[in-house]
Amino acid sequence: MSLRPKKINFEKVFSEFKRDLEKMYNFSGLDRVSGMKMYQSVYDMCTATPKAYTEKLFNSIADFLNDYTVTVRKTILDHDDVVNAYAKEWNHFYLASDFSSRLCDYLNKLLLKVKETPGIAAPEKRTVGDGKYKRQTVQALAYLIWKERVVYPIKESQSDRLMYKIFEMIRKDRDEEEIVPDVVAEAVLSLVELNSLTEQPLHLYIEEFEKPYLRHTKEYYRCEAARVISEYTISQYMRKACQRLEQEVARNSKYCHTSSHDTIIKECETQYVAAHQSRIHNEFEAMVSNERYEDCSMAYNLLSRITGGVNPLLEIFERYITYIGKGLISRMGTGILKDPCEYVESLMRLHSKYMNVCQKVFSNDSAFVAAVDKAFRTIINETTFNPAAHSSEVLARYCDFLLKRNQRSGLTEQDIEEKLKRMIILFKYIDDKDIYQKFYSRMLAKRLIYGSLVSDEAEANMITRLKECLIYQATCGVEYTSKLQRMFTDITVSGDINNSFMEYLKGKPLNMGVDFSILVLTAGAWPLTQVSVTDFQLPSELERSVSYFSGFYNDHHSGRKLTWLWHLSRADLKVNYLDKRYEFLVSLYQLGVLLLFNGSEILTFKDICEHTQLNQQELKRVIKPLIELTVFQSSTPGSLKDSTEFKLNMSFSSKRTKIKVSSALQADSPQDNDLTRRAVDEDRKLYLQAAIVRIMKSRQVLTHTQLVKEVIDHAKARFSPSVPMIKKCIEQLLDRQYLERSRENRDKYVYIA
Repeated sequence: MSLRPKKINFEKVFSEFKRDLEKMYNFSGLDRVSGMKMYQSVYDMCTATPKAYTEKLFNSIADFLNDYTVTVRKTILDHDDVVNAYAKEWNHFYLASDFSSRLCDYLNKLLLKVKETPGIAAPEKRTVGDGKYKRQTVQALAYLIWKERVVYPIKESQSDRLMYKIFEMIRKDRDEEEIVPDVVAEAVLSLVELNSLTEQPLHLYIEEFEKPYLRHTKEYYRCEAARVISEYTISQYMRKACQRLEQEVARNSKYCHTSSHDTIIKECETQYVAAHQSRIHNEFEAMVSNERYEDCSMAYNLLSRITGGVNPLLEIFERYITYIGKGLISRMGTGILKDPCEYVESLMRLHSKYMNVCQKVFSNDSAFVAAVDKAFRTIINETTFNPAAHSSEVLARYCDFLLKRNQRSGLTEQDIEEKLKRMIILFKYIDDKDIYQKFYSRMLAKRLIYGSLVSDEAEANMITRLKECLIYQATCGVEYTSKLQRMFTDITVSGDINNSFMEYLKGKPLNMGVDFSILVLTAGAWPLTQVSVTDFQLPSELERSVSYFSGFYNDHHSGRKLTWLWHLSRADLKVNYLDKRYEFLVSLYQLGVLLLFNGSEILTFKDICEHTQLNQQELKRVIKPLIELTVFQSSTPGSLKDSTEFKLNMSFSSKRTKIKVSSALQADSPQDNDLTRRAVDEDRKLYLQAAIVRIMKSRQVLTHTQLVKEVIDHAKARFSPSVPMIKKCIEQLLDRQYLERSRENRDKYVYIA
């Protein structure tokens, strides 16, 4: 190749160059075309002396392309299959233009170099020759001329015949009449390529194809969706919608530019889903209730495509679960507290069922999981549909049922652990966690005192779960469980104290006359009333034991006071007045009554009251199990009066030799439950007052509304305080001069330092 400028005859050189161009564009005689020769011709014309023919060459190539594209347009329109003809001619033109532009690389550089030269702003320097064409590469010129001579004339003079045929082919593909050939994609994507070298590369594609295609798509699916939903069931409609959307995704990937995919699918969703979403919403509850989970999944997948489409499903789902849960509890009646298993296990099954639905049907969507949470929070905390369903107390009783030994449940330790793990899920929904704590701690205390634990490990695991659950919920985990753990510590320490007491007795030496063990409990850690509901005269047989232990304990622990909880004490009593040896497990009160019969054969109800100092109500509770077991014979069966006489049943007989008489007394009485609830109310008042003081000390001045809101936020981790209770606590603090009302605004409170 020669790089030296020389004189040339432009018409002669270009004539040869043009013949080679024609061979390239016509795809004929290509074996006789020399690329190097054509490149040399372009170089010679652009460097000719005394004057270069750069612009003349560019204009001549433009004239050739104009003539060629006019001929091509006629060829295309002469075919019945205009799309196939267009695609074929475009492919030839694209390849020829790309190759010819490479051969004209030197010309391209000269044109673009002038265009980009700094300081040159005159319009004539940005165009070629007479200003008909701007300075651009030969390939960009070819694309421009194809648009002007092929695309636009077909649209304007042929009623947009090309696009009409393309849209008709796509319609037939949608109707499954025929498969769209690949030439459709080639024709459509030619519109992208034709503008690829301009400042708006997608403008031609959007104007000529995307916008009309969207209109056709909208109308097609509007009509089809209306027809399908009127003729078929909602299940068939949704299945058709899912099928259509899948087809459109595949169709778009094949025929459309990527920039159109979302827009076109959005239009399909609008016509097939958004336009008829109310119908899906109306049918959704029936889908859930009839467990048509495939339909539920389709409804979710379709409606999640549109903004806000899933929200009504969430409301329906939450409302339905709430309805089912309330119905379950309502049908259980008033026996929930006596048999908490049905309540808790029914709710656990219900929760597990709909969590599985969330996972399998709704792709574990957090919004649906939250809907289940809201539903169960309502089910568990509302009592309007069943006043007996106090969930905090019921869950505590359920734990007691699982963790208490000698239950006829037939459960293994592994079963118990699994049920307690599931129970914690329900515990998370409780608003009044302080009530649960109070009942759970009371029941744990009884299990520890009466030695009826299933296992220490199970109890420890349960306390750990409670702590972890509360810490996870950012509530009072450590504080909530610290007293429970202290109760276990007291049991361990009591064992050491008993051992020390035995050594103390051996060292004296002292003889108590009975086997004696003691539990020393820390007053603040155990939820036990220290004031008995009745007086009690300790049997003389036990006075020596109590006296010895009191002396021992006071010697070793100065400054501590022992308060004896007779109502929680129990005894093992061996009887020897019958033909067969029996051992009765009785409460201390029952022991006191039975020991009276060592000195008398017959005692009246009044006599027993006087000797034991028990009040009549408590004595009736104590004697009733003994009568039911036929240990006592009563002169007035069915009623107890002062004159009622009791004597030992000398013909008493039982298959068991070890008989638990005190179990009925260990059960909670209604009075115990009332005391527990009143204790919770008192604790709440103190907690709220402390919270109000802390908040006011920090804020100094607050309006009534602001203070109530902050107190509710502060207390919600433990319980849901009522506004009247908060108002009452505020009034009490005003009376005690922790707060005062602002003189300027009576609705404001001021903290008093």
